[in-house]
Amino acid sequence: MSENKLRNRAVIDAELQKTKAELAIAKHRQAKLRNQIKGMTEKERRHRNIVWGSHFEYLIRERLNIAKEQLAALNDDSVKDILNTLFSDSYFRRTMQNILTEKVNPQSPTEMNKEHS
Repeated sequence: MSENKLRNRAVIDAELQKTKAELAIAKHRQAKLRNQIKGMTEKERRHRNIVWGSHFEYLIRERLNIAKEQLAALNDDSVKDILNTLFSDSYFRRTMQNILTEKVNPQSPTEMNKEHS
């Protein structure tokens, strides 16, 4: 091979190695960003679970007039039983579906009870 062709090949090989290195760096950065997103969504989910749980506790305490000590005595199975009982009621399920799909204008529970009384 001529010296010119060898030089061109060396330049091309060097460019190829540089591009491969850049690709490896980009893949590493992509994986790192994906892990950050996963961590953020897990953090958001934990936060949502805490907020929803506190709303649930508040409603049980205030609407059912349950003392904090009684509430603290509830275990996971008791909470699961409460939720299963709620969701076994067809009116409750229908209302929840309407709220979640926004098929009806959101109303307070008091207004919904007046309509169905």
